Amino acid sequence: MKRTLSDNSEIEVPKGYRAYKIKGVDDIIISRKGGPTAEQIKTEPNYQKLRDNQKEFGVASMMAKTLRDAFSEGMSEICESYVSGKLTAQFRNLTRFEEGKIGTRPIFVSKHGHHLNGFEFNSTATYEHIFGAKYFIKPGSRRGQVIIHFPSFIPEETFVKPDEATNFKITARLVAISDYTYDDIEDSYKAIDDEVNGKYGSYESKMFPLLKISVDPMTTMLSVNQLDLPEGSALFLVMAVSFYKYENGKFTHLAKDSAMSIRRVY
Repeated sequence: MKRTLSDNSEIEVPKGYRAYKIKGVDDIIISRKGGPTAEQIKTEPNYQKLRDNQKEFGVASMMAKTLRDAFSEGMSEICESYVSGKLTAQFRNLTRFEEGKIGTRPIFVSKHGHHLNGFEFNSTATYEHIFGAKYFIKPGSRRGQVIIHFPSFIPEETFVKPDEATNFKITARLVAISDYTYDDIEDSYKAIDDEVNGKYGSYESKMFPLLKISVDPMTTMLSVNQLDLPEGSALFLVMAVSFYKYENGKFTHLAKDSAMSIRRVY
């Protein structure tokens, strides 16, 4: 049995199990048949703790989706299977830094987002292992800007690359994500600043050959908007190194051998 997800992909449901959705949670829930129904989980007192946990996972899932939706097509191709759940868990873990009842604790990425520094979207090809060049990151003149500088480097000596790779490209996205707090009246989580939520600035280098010839220094500034980013939100700098194979006049993205990571959260 297969169930279609919101992104039109499919999930295999093992025999003896069932799949269902709960409001506020992006992912399909799989459980053994004979267990509690979705209606029981929503209403019965015995499942209050489960509902409280699902509220936090629900808002964490929204935040993870906001970040992933800001990726380019090439960046999304690098993401390994189940990265959505792993990223959701990282956002949800930020609730433990704040006081309050489970299911109502805020997620303040503006204060605690740095705990996601180094998150890898492809655990089989990590950014630190793949890319050995030095580079520098610093804030711009106003909040909402980041400057990245790559000194000259020799690709052949810098990368741990797949054997068939002939070229590479560097991509970066600076994504704004709002803090979330719990609204007792509406009984749901709300973004502190929904207007900046998901806005991004982007950079993509040209296609470089993987040779023993130095690449010229590169400097770029990423900006999410034209005004200072307000308090109550954080900037996630996600950087990717993509490898390509050039053959028969066409570049093929070697996504499974490419790397992407959250390099800095401001």
